[in-house]
Amino acid sequence: MTGQRAAGPGPRTVALQRVRRRAPDRRAPDRRVPDRLRAVIGSILLTLLVAACGATSVTPSGPAVSAGPQLGPAAPSGTAPSGSPAAGTSDATDPSQPHWPGTTVLAVIALGAADGEIEKAGADLQAAADAQDLRKMWGAADGLAKMIDALMPTIDRLEIYPTTQPAAVIYRKAFPELGAGAKQLRDAITNGDASGIVAGSQAIAQGLADYGPVRIVIGALVEQAIVQQRLLVK
Repeated sequence: MTGQRAAGPGPRTVALQRVRRRAPDRRAPDRRVPDRLRAVIGSILLTLLVAACGATSVTPSGPAVSAGPQLGPAAPSGTAPSGSPAAGTSDATDPSQPHWPGTTVLAVIALGAADGEIEKAGADLQAAADAQDLRKMWGAADGLAKMIDALMPTIDRLEIYPTTQPAAVIYRKAFPELGAGAKQLRDAITNGDASGIVAGSQAIAQGLADYGPVRIVIGALVEQAIVQQRLLVK
């Protein structure tokens, strides 16, 4: 009597196993952090926090004011800082005041709205670095890079009008640093390049520090831009 052999996996079983295996997502790195990158990622949090806490904003009428640990607008709510473009202005439309170019008005409003997104990108990078989550770090860096690329043309529209030219100077310095640093960090994570991760995070930190002073004026400029919008439709 011949013994029965245990049935091996048939074609259907093999096919099901293949379906269950998900192809790796090559657009973002594996969430698991290699040991050689753990110390590097931990240093990114410190680098970004130093940039956020160490940045100072100087008002024309007084000493340097610490921007604080937040990455959002440093200007207090209420009255505008002395010497800022909106000091002493009101919401009332005055038809006799100079009219801004329409493209400048739209650019200021767009940059004011983007300030909150830049704050969120910085917070996301910090949180991802603290959690040592490479996938989230990659996503935050990629989002920041694309946002800066989209905003770069708005700087040209600030440069064509005297009132917004000082802000344009700050943006012209900070945005390329933020964009280049975000791209370098993103690509370094993809390639597992530890030195590139450090360099990219340092470039982002420098960009955030150089971006800090514009927060003193962008809120006031947005208020004026809203008034200018009312004038344009009259």
